Amino acid sequence: MHNNQSSYSRWSWIVALILALLLLWAMLTGRGPGSSCCSSATAPVAAEAIVPAAAPTPDSAPIGEAFGFSASCNAFTNTGDAGAYAWVAKSDALKSILCTSDSLKTSDGLKAEGDSNHVTLTGMVADDATKTKVGDDAQAYFGPDYTVDNQITIKAEPVAMEAPPAAKLYFDTGKTALPADNATTLEPIVSWLKAHPESKVVVSGYHDPRGSLARNQQLVEGRAKSTYDALLAAGIDAAKIEMRKPQSVDGGADLNEARRVEVSVE
Repeated sequence: MHNNQSSYSRWSWIVALILALLLLWAMLTGRGPGSSCCSSATAPVAAEAIVPAAAPTPDSAPIGEAFGFSASCNAFTNTGDAGAYAWVAKSDALKSILCTSDSLKTSDGLKAEGDSNHVTLTGMVADDATKTKVGDDAQAYFGPDYTVDNQITIKAEPVAMEAPPAAKLYFDTGKTALPADNATTLEPIVSWLKAHPESKVVVSGYHDPRGSLARNQQLVEGRAKSTYDALLAAGIDAAKIEMRKPQSVDGGADLNEARRVEVSVE
């Protein structure tokens, strides 16, 4: 009886061990208890890894508006952050530099435009001394950290023009009618008088030595009057025309030179 119990106990342990091994194998291979209930269920999806957003690159980072300015005699404007530039608070002094003379307040007035380290001066002044002074004053205002590009131009002096030579109108013997080319001959004188209203024109008549003095004087006066009328018709003010006493000359072999009216500018 004792031997039968020992044998039974040993086999019980063996069976239990085998069952335990089978159960372990079933669990490891997914065939354990409860595996059939979930075999049709959708396999859980692995959670996606949360990837932190990439930091903005310098190219995508917001960039502030660059500093720049523009100044004239009467105005000052700027863009961007002006806080780093102490001279901006004294912009009235800059405007004063650009208004150093009356000539700078005209349509040719001076301007200063630039950024954080460069300024360009433009405009027109009367002389080189004014240009140099404005450039030096601007450099002192902005300081040594600024490059001042002085592109101010000098107003060109008007080219002095000489008055045209005297115009000579040649008349036929015994005639007071103007020669056919009178308009062409008088044109330089007329153009000069219109461009120089401060000038005047002198009309002088001449005659040859032939004939009586009284007749010659009548011819000279008539020729001078014809020339006077031609100047009026061309738009010359009568107050600008001076008639001078006729002169008698000996024209020598060329009597045409004696029968002339001379028109000159004074």
